[in-house]
Amino acid sequence: MPKEKSDFAVVIPAYNEAERIGKVLERTQKYASLIIVVDDGSTDQTAKVAQKFKVKVLRHPVNLGKGAALKTGCEAAFGMGVKIVVTMDSDGQHKPEDIPRFIKALKDKKVDLVLGSRNLGFGMTLVRILGNKIDSFLIARFFGIYVTDPICGFRAFTKEAYQKLAWESPGYAVETEMVAKAGLRGLSFVEIPIETLYTDK
Repeated sequence: MPKEKSDFAVVIPAYNEAERIGKVLERTQKYASLIIVVDDGSTDQTAKVAQKFKVKVLRHPVNLGKGAALKTGCEAAFGMGVKIVVTMDSDGQHKPEDIPRFIKALKDKKVDLVLGSRNLGFGMTLVRILGNKIDSFLIARFFGIYVTDPICGFRAFTKEAYQKLAWESPGYAVETEMVAKAGLRGLSFVEIPIETLYTDK
């Protein structure tokens, strides 16, 4: 368990993930003392399951989208005084065991942003791989920043970086927008390789 865990929070947006979020939180709480789950208007028992764990649960009364849920969670986290936020998905595709690696990279490299980079050849369809490659090329072309996996939701950033990223997308475009904004604002970043378990087809 990381010694510096008290200065960061893990923000997990969730929508209708009652079946999987319990296992995610059980593993995540081993690596973070502050976890914020944002139930984005789920129609199942996502919030109820999350409340069984030692986490802070926030809830949107209606589904607003992943970008909006992330913003709600980040605002709450930084409002509680943490210096760093780690974002990860609620469906179990990200390994909570990687959280200390994100924190270490952010601090050791003294960067604004750490991006997870999935093994694109493992478990991903050809369409997804090609789509990711095209995204990377277009973002590099128009925003001056090249990352290998611009749509991975597992990432970490400082409070100052969050204020500069200031995304507007309420939905799934949030990850791409964050990378584009990082390029426009000249934020420093590193990518770290992560393993991913795809839980849907």
